[in-house]
Amino acid sequence: MLLVSVNYAGAQDKEQKINEMLNVKELFYADPLVFYPYDSAAGRLDLYIELPLENLQFKRNNASEDFEASIEYIVTIKNSDGDAVVNQTYTQTLSTTKAEQKIITEKSASSLKNYFLAPGNYKLTFAFRDRNSNKEKSKEYDIKVKNPLTDNLIFSDILLLSEYTDSPETGKEIVPLISGNVGMLNSFYLFYEIKYRGSDSTVKQFKLHFYDDKGAAVFDTTVACLIKPGSNNFVTKISNDKYYIGNYKVDITDGAEILVHKLFYYRWSDMPVNIKDLDKAIDQLMYIAESDDISFINKGKTKEERLRRFLKFWKDKDPTPNTPKNELMNVYYSRVNTATERYTHFVEGWKTDMGMVYIILGNPSNIDRHPFESDSKPYEIWTYYDINRQFIFVDDTGFGDYRLITPMYDDRTRIRY
Repeated sequence: MLLVSVNYAGAQDKEQKINEMLNVKELFYADPLVFYPYDSAAGRLDLYIELPLENLQFKRNNASEDFEASIEYIVTIKNSDGDAVVNQTYTQTLSTTKAEQKIITEKSASSLKNYFLAPGNYKLTFAFRDRNSNKEKSKEYDIKVKNPLTDNLIFSDILLLSEYTDSPETGKEIVPLISGNVGMLNSFYLFYEIKYRGSDSTVKQFKLHFYDDKGAAVFDTTVACLIKPGSNNFVTKISNDKYYIGNYKVDITDGAEILVHKLFYYRWSDMPVNIKDLDKAIDQLMYIAESDDISFINKGKTKEERLRRFLKFWKDKDPTPNTPKNELMNVYYSRVNTATERYTHFVEGWKTDMGMVYIILGNPSNIDRHPFESDSKPYEIWTYYDINRQFIFVDDTGFGDYRLITPMYDDRTRIRY
């Protein structure tokens, strides 16, 4: 039984409606990393930038018949005293053909900027603007540049890679994973450098500890590194069979202290970004799935099996199964996220009566609010003209806990009320 009402006016405006409801796309990804050239007392900050083209607004160039996006970003780096040591503005025009526009969801633009910084602590601000749409976003990053002259052995930051090859014909080739999302990969790689000021080669063992966002250990491994005087590059392959929806961290230690760490996350590329907790995402199916469906998913003996069953549930409901996105799933979890933001009080908003009606039916056509009536408790009337229905919510406690007094006429809501 399909309860969610997703009203598409037509094929032309379907994608626009979905994008408006999602409003969760990243305009950019940035990954600032510090490396230590052997012949320098400074650190080299490598700023990796990735721009998903589907999130930019392209305008047609009538002269060339290509489609162009105009972007601008500002990189500001301040030292611990608050003085700007870098303040650079970059502008760029990105061009795509009509054929490329049809596969725009698969394309992105990447770039790399380098800055040399003296040892110390810094604050990096990356401010981005789509000049066609005027969408803007900025992020801040804490940067630490170690003093490469104080220690014989010093680790760079960790660069995530989605691909790594080393062949006699082409040499070493890497593909940086700037977004930090390891989802949908069978494996990924950790790339890091070790600067060694000793006179003789040495072999050292380092431990890699992987944790989830709750601090629980995922797994540990040990790597042995042959370190020669100068700069040494290392790549460690990591199997992706131990990760599911969520955020993670890896620490590299020498057994006594953490030498370097890296944050990354696992998310399905065609899933809303607000889905991070698989167990909660399963619970949130309560307004679109039968109780037997949820029970079947939860009875998976492992997290991997529950994930497979969860994906199968949504795959069966995909209105456009031949496209990489599941529009119904995106709309549903976007509504869950909005309900949580709007209606949370003593419980999370998606569990409230208002959250339930909003998730099932979307925004009402009209809301008649009565918060301060002298002869009645606060109440609201939600009207949906397209289905000719009204729903009345009453706040019996006076603390914003609006309860539905108009039945939804659904098996689950009959049990609840």
